[in-house]
Amino acid sequence: MRRLLLFVLAVAFGMSVQAQGNVDTYIAVNDEQDANTFAVIICNENYKHEVPVPFALNDGAIFKRYLMKTLGVPEKNIKYVPDASLNDMNYNMKWLENVINVKDGQARAIVYYSGHGMPDDESKKAYLLPVDGYSLEPATSGISTEDFYKRLSAMKSKQTLVFLDACFSGSKREGGMMQQARGVAVREKKGPVQGNLVVFAATDAGQTAYPLKEKGHGLFTYCILEALQKSKGSITLGELSDIVTKKVDEVSTIENEKKQTPTITAASSLKDWRNWKMAESEAKRFETMTKPQVQAATLSASQPAQQQAAPAQQQSAKPKRSFLKH
Repeated sequence: MRRLLLFVLAVAFGMSVQAQGNVDTYIAVNDEQDANTFAVIICNENYKHEVPVPFALNDGAIFKRYLMKTLGVPEKNIKYVPDASLNDMNYNMKWLENVINVKDGQARAIVYYSGHGMPDDESKKAYLLPVDGYSLEPATSGISTEDFYKRLSAMKSKQTLVFLDACFSGSKREGGMMQQARGVAVREKKGPVQGNLVVFAATDAGQTAYPLKEKGHGLFTYCILEALQKSKGSITLGELSDIVTKKVDEVSTIENEKKQTPTITAASSLKDWRNWKMAESEAKRFETMTKPQVQAATLSASQPAQQQAAPAQQQSAKPKRSFLKH
């Protein structure tokens, strides 16, 4: 009986340790509400005309969980938009602009994006690609980061934070090149950052934003979630910047044998952004939750996107393999 009891206790302890290490299910819970933070979460995985982005839906679902549980943002203050079309993205960004502006400098905005990034081959401008977008026509079917940052910078916010788990070099999330990039990594032109805007991006120019397969997340997103978990939400942007930059670069160098260095860009007028806090108070307890159910991509990582749908200009020709992943 004593041996059985010891065995049960050992198993329970092992399960507890395992649960505590899982950023998806072991969540710091903050009892303080942050009613003046509003957020838009866009996670694009199941593309209509391109190959899917593995784990993007899980990225967004867990990021929402941390906003609500660890940072105390009310669910009504969050627009969670999985597999967003161009209209979906524009509509929800307009909602954010409206609520932030009506608060007139008293509210914080957070925007999270996980999905395809795409450079325009001619202008080299960077674009966020909605699920109904075409990698061959990002200028007409996507949202440029230049316009994206301009809209966010114009808002009357106390603080605006952007997290982009995407790359804009023409690389896929799991390596290789997109069709539009023609096998050469593109150093994209990033939009200007002004106002009260701080942008955390998954890569430096010309790099790939890799996944962390064993964790079911983009590497960049996972490191952000882990930092929020370990700090119980009480972490400054400076601390988050240092931790995520070091961890992503280190893991990518070891796991992928390639550099991935997140970039953090703040408006030049912001002198104290590193002291901004993700949560004003530290969460006092943890809660073990079930893993959220998300509709994962139906295409495998190597399956051509044209088997799902093809751009009109390619339908009459012999199908070509799409190389867009992230």
